[in-house]
Amino acid sequence: MGNDPPDRSFLIAHISAATACLIAGFSVILTSLAMDTIQPAQATFVRYFFAFVCVAPFCVVYRVKIFKIPRRDFLVISALGILFYFMFPLTFNKGLQLTTASRGALIMSLMPTLALLFGAVFKVEKLNVYKVLGCLMSIAGVAIGVLSGLATTVSSRSVFIGDMFMLGAIFQGALFSVFSRRYFQKYGAWLVTVVSIAIGFFFPSLCFVGIYGINSVSTLSGSEFIYLLILGTIGVPVQFGLFAWSLSRLGPSRATMYIALTPLSATFLAVAILNETITAMFVVGLLVVISAIFLANRKDE
Repeated sequence: MGNDPPDRSFLIAHISAATACLIAGFSVILTSLAMDTIQPAQATFVRYFFAFVCVAPFCVVYRVKIFKIPRRDFLVISALGILFYFMFPLTFNKGLQLTTASRGALIMSLMPTLALLFGAVFKVEKLNVYKVLGCLMSIAGVAIGVLSGLATTVSSRSVFIGDMFMLGAIFQGALFSVFSRRYFQKYGAWLVTVVSIAIGFFFPSLCFVGIYGINSVSTLSGSEFIYLLILGTIGVPVQFGLFAWSLSRLGPSRATMYIALTPLSATFLAVAILNETITAMFVVGLLVVISAIFLANRKDE
């Protein structure tokens, strides 16, 4: 009986990670649509303006706790915020401007492997054979699920450059996953998320306004405004808040394993929006990814 609360807590953490990564798949589709007509810097600024509006009240509520964070830790949290809530989306947006949504989502599935590698190198994650095999199976499952769609994509220099931007984005995301866990556990996942989102928007926004001017966002159409509003609310505080909390409970390799659901959900939504058909290989890939999730979370005997 005494073990029930921890078990429920870890179950909720798994559900939170899965939910966050499914939302991320939806965000990939919206971002890809937005990138057809909006520049990456403009989209990043507007999206995270909405995110900042969402978390600003919590900054006021938590102001006493925020002021108690030691200066060194606050600077690290701020740096992580700029990395993940400014550099990551800017790089991610640029990547999706040049490559396809399904191709970019597929590349995102490499994040668990990078997080696992960084966690091992910096000794914040203990490896076992199940985690390693789970990561490999996850990548294989995602490849099986979306490769048939990628086969019809015409390769070009711009698409290759977009792929490189996506690789840079997941590199940043993996670093954040590994180094943020300590602060999530120390100060609480939501508090750190609120502070890092606020800092990640506030300081870079000064550069954006100085370079492009605030009038650069006045040309947004109604649909672009709605895309960025959804991305800035559900796609930032909700998505990253759930993922941050699950990361603090599960660790980098297990939490990021669920990122394998992102390309699968993104592909499913693309199929629904574009009226494409789901192939048998897609179903096979989904089953492989689900198996990989269970395998990666199995404990050593």
